[in-house]
Amino acid sequence: MYGQSPVEVTTKSGLKYTVLKAGSGELAKVGQEVVIYESMGYLSGKQFYSIEKPAPPIKFTLGKKQVIDGVDEAVTGMKVGEIRKLIVPPALSKRNEYPDYLSKDSTLVYKVELVEIRKKRH
Repeated sequence: MYGQSPVEVTTKSGLKYTVLKAGSGELAKVGQEVVIYESMGYLSGKQFYSIEKPAPPIKFTLGKKQVIDGVDEAVTGMKVGEIRKLIVPPALSKRNEYPDYLSKDSTLVYKVELVEIRKKRH
């Protein structure tokens, strides 16, 4: 990939993502607990939310509707250490409540880093 610009992938749901940094190891799968850092903003480039080091990361289980559909879909299939830029259409960013600064019709841009895939404890 040296010298090539990252390729933007569009999924069937309309999510667009670009791998900014490759990860390693196993792929994150539905049902696994994952740990991420993320930032969120508008297409214009204005960022309005960020959870990054040294803040505690976000933990959730893939496929359990604990985060918006766009983030859930994008993190599924990522490897630890991978960073993706996401362009999330309104249909994939539905929430129960919207903060004042966020419109239901907004296309959002995320940067997501997969920090860890948690192993199930038996």
